[in-house]
Amino acid sequence: MDTDERPTSLRERRQQRTRRELVDAVLAVVASAGLAETTIDRISAESGISRGTVYAHFPGGRDELLRAAYARLGRQLVGRTREAVLAAGDWRGRIVAHARAMFDLAGDPRIGHFYNVSGPTLIVDGAERGIGSGASVVSIREALERAREAGEVDPGVDAEAAAVLLVGALREAAIGVAAGTMDPRRAYVSFARLVEGFAAR
Repeated sequence: MDTDERPTSLRERRQQRTRRELVDAVLAVVASAGLAETTIDRISAESGISRGTVYAHFPGGRDELLRAAYARLGRQLVGRTREAVLAAGDWRGRIVAHARAMFDLAGDPRIGHFYNVSGPTLIVDGAERGIGSGASVVSIREALERAREAGEVDPGVDAEAAAVLLVGALREAAIGVAAGTMDPRRAYVSFARLVEGFAAR
């Protein structure tokens, strides 16, 4: 798995660099040629790393590489969302920040389709699934709980259920954005109005 853990030896640093370069190559090939054309040969050519070395670092081949690339995008989404949440001024902004980050990724013509549409059809289970969505559920739930305790959100709101439902709505909208069937601006405005419905009256 593509990891952010700090290596301790020169050998480990080299291994991590090679793995990082291979995941870079996967994303570059997906962006330029599409998922169907993302083969070990193309990844090897893009990275300048031999097929043998590719398999030495990713014994599972293409499937393992795609999982690592998908996981990296999920972690990047979590990082961007966290920054936006921290910059938000109130509970509404902290929740709506998830929509902006998710729709920005979905609208990226290079990798949005892979992360939101084609990737999930291949990666149906495992730790790579739900990195971004799982983090969003936790963050939105916490924002709702704090706002409810402060009297800003209706006391009858079930924060856990609401967070799961909101993230589900975001995922569906992001699929539409990535597929080109949903205008991200309309989706963003609609999501913000949906969130407003939780406010205390």
